[in-house]
Amino acid sequence: MKNDDFINALVEDHATRPGVSRFAMGIVVAFGLAFSLAIFLAFLGIRADFAHVVADPHLVFKFVFAASLFGSLLPLVKALLRPEANIVSPLFYLLIPALVLACGIAFQLATSPVDFWVSGMMGRYPIACLRSIPALAMGPLVVLMVFLHNGAPTRPVFSGAVAGCVAGGMAAFIYALHCPDDSALFVALWYSLAIAITTGIGAAMGAKWLRW
Repeated sequence: MKNDDFINALVEDHATRPGVSRFAMGIVVAFGLAFSLAIFLAFLGIRADFAHVVADPHLVFKFVFAASLFGSLLPLVKALLRPEANIVSPLFYLLIPALVLACGIAFQLATSPVDFWVSGMMGRYPIACLRSIPALAMGPLVVLMVFLHNGAPTRPVFSGAVAGCVAGGMAAFIYALHCPDDSALFVALWYSLAIAITTGIGAAMGAKWLRW
């Protein structure tokens, strides 16, 4: 069978099952978050003062940013299942998290003194952030890879990178329960770097697992 014929056959097969990927996406999100939460509770745990700072907008921002990131990219993961998917620029899917991040940074700069900006950006535990978010992302990333592998993505590296970014967002959402660094400047630098690491890992895994 020629490659074009094979792709067309896959397209027709997916067209006959329109509800499968929607249901599966919900399962993927649930399992991904469950994996991260289980690892989180086993090795990290919720910060001791969480009940006292839960209403702090700087803390809330971390959850909003992480949720906006993986929530915005999940439709792209679903679209990449189909070989005929017409994907707009990846930047389109990052508009909402980018806007959330920009608003968080602006709010932080407006509500903190200038001499806090550098220390707030560096934080107290940047290395812990760089280690913890990728570690917490591994479970969701494997689940997403299995999900994509059962579809027909035609861009394995890109698909893996998107999966890695989504997994990183899920992990960042869970890690925010533990992280004592609440500055949006810290999030902008260290959370972004940690998620970039998971994106790179996802791209490498996609090159190997999603190629057909």
